[in-house]
Amino acid sequence: MLGKELYLPGESPLHKADPRLKIGGLVGLGLLMTTVEWGGLLILTIAFIFLLAISHIPPKDFQAVLKATLLLGTFYILMMGWNWGGDWRFWEGHWSIEGVRLGLIIGWRILLVFLLTRIFTAVTLPSEQGVGIAFFVAPFSRFTDKAADFALLITLTLRFIPLLLEEAGLLYKARLAKGSLPSSWSGKVKDLAFLLLPLLRITLRRAEELAENLVARGYVSGGYRVLGTKDWERSDTWGAVFLVLFGIIAIVIDGWLVPI
Repeated sequence: MLGKELYLPGESPLHKADPRLKIGGLVGLGLLMTTVEWGGLLILTIAFIFLLAISHIPPKDFQAVLKATLLLGTFYILMMGWNWGGDWRFWEGHWSIEGVRLGLIIGWRILLVFLLTRIFTAVTLPSEQGVGIAFFVAPFSRFTDKAADFALLITLTLRFIPLLLEEAGLLYKARLAKGSLPSSWSGKVKDLAFLLLPLLRITLRRAEELAENLVARGYVSGGYRVLGTKDWERSDTWGAVFLVLFGIIAIVIDGWLVPI
């Protein structure tokens, strides 16, 4: 896990899309998933299948997503499907069809959220993510300088996540070079916990170097500006139309099917 990259280089339409479109789509689809029921989720699932097809992401990169969804989905089905009764005694409860249905809906939403996040990180460079977020935060700079500081903070955080993952991967390989890992789960967890301290030291050193670079370049609060925004192309317009169209269809279909 530590050696895997979040971003997967490619030439798919999603890789070439404008960062502003991808950030807006991530937020819009994420909010829509939390409001629609199974009818809207079905339409969004069809849209995600289309996005997966054009992203050219290998199916093996979604193994962790499926495992996490299975674990969380099972948890919610068990918690919401079992009716405890008035006295909260587990052995006197019973299964509720409505509770199981709600658990399945929550598991479905979790799957779509994880898929959306994985697709986004796989086709968007950390620097592009920061530029896209900063673009939407920039208008708030008219009201407060802290908006520019927040945009810079998000940009640097996204930029340094891959670097910290790389450092963690190097620490993990160094640990493997010293000998085999324990076979038990408790031993593996304990062994990985020993890597947190050196990783924390590396993180603090990186943060100190970054602060010194900002001071050397004369950065002041509120001085951040959005740079490197690519030109909006016709394909980006069609992508925005696609997202809006599927969003409207999901809301309409959800309104028709939920009462049934």
